[in-house]
Parts: sequence; C-alpha cells; structure tokens
Amino acid sequence: MTEDDDFDIVVHVLQTHRDILWKMTQSNMNNDMFNVMDQIRLEQIDQLDNAIKCHKVQKSVVTELL
Repeated sequence: MTEDDDFDIVVHVLQTHRDILWKMTQSNMNNDMFNVMDQIRLEQIDQLDNAIKCHKVQKSVVTELL
C-alpha cells in the first residue's frame, strides 16, 4: 500500500474546512477578540471532528467487510 492509497478526499476536505475555522478562531483569541461567532465556529469544529471520526470508522468497517 502506498501513501496515495491512504489519501481520503472526504477527510481532506473536512480537515481543510476545520483548519480554516480554527485559524479564524485562534486569531481572534490571540487578539482578545473572542466573540459569539467564534463560539459558533468552535461548535462547527466539533461537528467536523465528529464527521471525520465517523467517516474513518465507516471506512474501516467497509474495508473489513471486503
């Protein structure tokens, strides 16, 4: 199995969006400007983390069945 075989576009896209949200939130936190939108972003980051975990579990189950 090569490194390309391990690449998962779904995880990549979810992680990219998560990283963008985290960068915005972290910037505000570093500038003492944390606000309601940052709280919403943190909730969305949690949802993206859960989606990544679910996808990885689902993919491993499917792989085991094959």
